[in-house]
Amino acid sequence: MKTNKKKLNNNYNNQIAEFVKLDQAQTLKKLGVSNFGLTEQDVENQKEKYGDNSLKEKKFNYFLSFVKSFFSPFNLILIVIDTFSFYQYAVGREEEGSASDLVGALLVLAMILISGTIYFVQEIRSFNVIKKMTYENKHMTKAIRDVDFKIKDIDNANSIKLIKEHEQIENSELVPGDLIYVSNGDLIPADVKVIWSNNLYLNQSSLTGESFPVQKKITNSRESYLEYENICYMGTEVVSGSALCVVIQTGQKTYFSAINDKVTERRTKNSFEKGVWKITMLLISFMLAVTPIVFLVFGLRPAEIDERWFSAAMFSISIAVGLTPEMLPVIVTANLSRGYSKIKKENVIVKNLNAVQNMGAIDILCTDKTGTITSGEIKLDHVFDIKSQKTEMIEHILYLNSYFQSGFQNPIDQAVLLSKTINSPKIDEYTKEWEVPFDFQRKILSVILSKNGEKEIFTKGAIEEVLKVCNRIYINGDIVKLTQEHIDKIIKKSDEYNNDGFRVIGIAHNQLEDEDIEEDLVFYGFATFFDEPKKTSKKIIKELAQKGIATKVLTGDNEVITRAICSKVDFKIEKLYTGKEIESMSEEQLHKAVRRGNVFVKLSPIHKSTIIRTLKEQGHVVGFMGDGINDAPVLRESDVAISFDEASNIAKEAADIILMEESLLPISNAVHEGRVSLANILKYIKVTIASNFGNVLSVLVALFLTTAEPMQPLHLLTQNLLYDIVMFAFIFDKVDSKFTDKPRPLRTKNIVWFTVINGPISSIFDIATFLVLIYGYHVVNPGIGSGAGAQDPTSLAQFNGSWFVVGLMTQTAVMQMYRTEKIPFIQSNGSWQVTVSTIFVCSMAIIVPYGFMSIPAISGGMKMGRPDWIFLPIALGFVVAYMCLAQAVKMLYIKIFKEWL
Repeated sequence: MKTNKKKLNNNYNNQIAEFVKLDQAQTLKKLGVSNFGLTEQDVENQKEKYGDNSLKEKKFNYFLSFVKSFFSPFNLILIVIDTFSFYQYAVGREEEGSASDLVGALLVLAMILISGTIYFVQEIRSFNVIKKMTYENKHMTKAIRDVDFKIKDIDNANSIKLIKEHEQIENSELVPGDLIYVSNGDLIPADVKVIWSNNLYLNQSSLTGESFPVQKKITNSRESYLEYENICYMGTEVVSGSALCVVIQTGQKTYFSAINDKVTERRTKNSFEKGVWKITMLLISFMLAVTPIVFLVFGLRPAEIDERWFSAAMFSISIAVGLTPEMLPVIVTANLSRGYSKIKKENVIVKNLNAVQNMGAIDILCTDKTGTITSGEIKLDHVFDIKSQKTEMIEHILYLNSYFQSGFQNPIDQAVLLSKTINSPKIDEYTKEWEVPFDFQRKILSVILSKNGEKEIFTKGAIEEVLKVCNRIYINGDIVKLTQEHIDKIIKKSDEYNNDGFRVIGIAHNQLEDEDIEEDLVFYGFATFFDEPKKTSKKIIKELAQKGIATKVLTGDNEVITRAICSKVDFKIEKLYTGKEIESMSEEQLHKAVRRGNVFVKLSPIHKSTIIRTLKEQGHVVGFMGDGINDAPVLRESDVAISFDEASNIAKEAADIILMEESLLPISNAVHEGRVSLANILKYIKVTIASNFGNVLSVLVALFLTTAEPMQPLHLLTQNLLYDIVMFAFIFDKVDSKFTDKPRPLRTKNIVWFTVINGPISSIFDIATFLVLIYGYHVVNPGIGSGAGAQDPTSLAQFNGSWFVVGLMTQTAVMQMYRTEKIPFIQSNGSWQVTVSTIFVCSMAIIVPYGFMSIPAISGGMKMGRPDWIFLPIALGFVVAYMCLAQAVKMLYIKIFKEWL
């Protein structure tokens, strides 16, 4: 932790810290200019030295996106397989069945192209959406250049003269040393130092998380670089007052650029990408383990084979290819796309398809406070007197003050005017006479209004400052002398509300006779303000907890405010740590702290990133929700990054998911859809690998039973195409609530055990079918040695047709057993798409050999014969027996491993 902090200090903080303590003359010297107000030659020199005030433009990397989309780990395996298929076709073009090799190769190629295209198009679409959402509030800045007089020291007397000389220039034209004038509504165009200030207040919540505006002035008493009182950062906004500032850092030297660079850095692998890589490695390992076994079994069997070892090599490679779930990229992409379409209906933008599954995988959601849990908007809570009673008079004083004041447009006045909880007076009855504006020393604001020819003063401000101008107090309808006892009681009540996270102001009033003065006023009461939590904050925290997701609050705000917000949303604080405590911890202490703590306050972006990185090192899948400029690098550190439509552009750029409305509830839906997507992906991965493994075992046994091939290449292709219909239908399948009740990352856990336990079950019935056909029906000749007779073509075709019935029906029907850990048809039913496709494919398993093969032209072309009708009940018996045994083994597996998918 100390290393990261040191790195941060040595980079940006030290550069800015050099300017903080300098006076005006020293600042000019440091920047290499002689006067305020650069000449054209000065600008050219500075631009040549420092460059222009531009950030690196984010461009879409079409080539990199193309490579990521089409050459994912899954696709690379399929490309190797497809290359082999095309090779088989090329060398065996004249042989029978070569056309099926070509068709199969083209189908796999189509799957690669479909999945890659979906990913590629989604990446382009998301980039264009975000590009439309991003915008610049201000492109121009008020700069003072080429003045006729030389000024090295700015004061109140010459500041007005300089301000009158300002001209509008493009932000990109600014250079270090430029003098600029900023006022209400301006965005700070670069990192600047305040030289002269007139009650300048900035909204820098996007950097610090502080909801209220902060004052900037010419001196500084703070140590933290984000809290420097005489430094304004690019991207923050002036909400009140004005100032003359000198530019000290531009473009790629600014703090904003440092954050932007973190966003454009290569992101660490998220949970889904790690899962994809592990499964890819598992498949490769599986193929490497099986291939030599098949090679030796085929090569050493006692049959008469031409080019024995070459044939063994080609056969073993074919088996390895057969182990691969060739539709995996399409199934994964289609499931994620379905989840994306479901999430999109909640008015959510998903920039990255992988984020769909990552949402289902997160077990910890870290969140900023301001603008995420809270609305980021200050709201009026209560207006009351010293007896905690609500009176109309106090409400009218507060409302009239906020309505008629014309200086500092702060959130408190907006909250008062927008509040529906107080009674507003008749505005038309009042005429504004004068205003005593708010300033940093007085911390109070007064307006003088007249009604029916009589003047009244309406005052609000900091409690201590308001009390200084009051000598009376309103109690129970009477106005009495303000005593020390009253003052102590007022201060105590104010402190109690401050400790609960409220901002408290005092309200005073008086009837004026001759002079517009702020003295001898009547203290009427209090108004409390609060950054209200979003209406859905409490509910989403509760829903996520029910789904097994722990929430941790990571904020730059202070402990008092954070505790108050947590209390408001019923979030129990288990353990709270500060940024300073995090800095001083060893690695062991840090790991312990991030496990125990669920609230962290006064954090910098480095602190937040460190916490998330530590959680990930502990095996957690971590999401982060933030909206500020400073949140951008933290968003990049997480497995899935969530932001908002109203967030800073840089935060939206770093996000994977963007909520377009204030409600947080779409997060819960996204978590559910992510888990549903993973469940249906795992159904395909686990069941297909197990099924393919079973087929390999069956083929190995068949090598010793007969020389007859159970299935011709065209039959295998037909069966796979029909089976794929069911697999596509599983994209829309229902998922057991037990699976979606807890986090589900994509991991290889128990896939091997699932395969070696469930795969051989199919082999039992494959072998039983072989034995029935060979020894019961004498369809083909048994034996593989030199004494084995040649196979009759008609009998072989009938053997293939019989095997087609059993192979396709068992493979399809058993999916009903494997799709759920419950008892199918009784405790759990599949979606209508799964049910219809299963019935259709099982029907085709009978129709193709018994119906189509009765037509000589089709039978001759496919080289498949019609099985005996008496075999059909046996085949159906095998299917039913297979389903029953599969269910029994499934229940035993669940008992041992405590999970299914």
